[in-house]
Amino acid sequence: MIFSVVLTYLRPIEEVNQHLDTHKAWLADNLRQGRILLAGPLAAGGGGLVLAACADEAELAAMMALDCFIAQGVARYTAHACEPALAAAAFPAQWAPSARFI
Repeated sequence: MIFSVVLTYLRPIEEVNQHLDTHKAWLADNLRQGRILLAGPLAAGGGGLVLAACADEAELAAMMALDCFIAQGVARYTAHACEPALAAAAFPAQWAPSARFI
């Protein structure tokens, strides 16, 4: 299942930035494990976007609980789940096994 995860900062950016290096290390670890497909700050500011591949919401929740932004209370997240039905031919099949590739 693919999850679109939006992080929203709850604290001033100076406080968020105190945790940025640890957050980036968490992102890198999950990228290497194939659980995060991409991540970056929102263009409008105030948070970030994570595209994640997890078996279900429980796996996503466990992964997100380990993000220092969540654990330290400087951000919250909302997630929207999708079981891809269509995917671009270049999209990795492992993250959309039920999709029709075009």
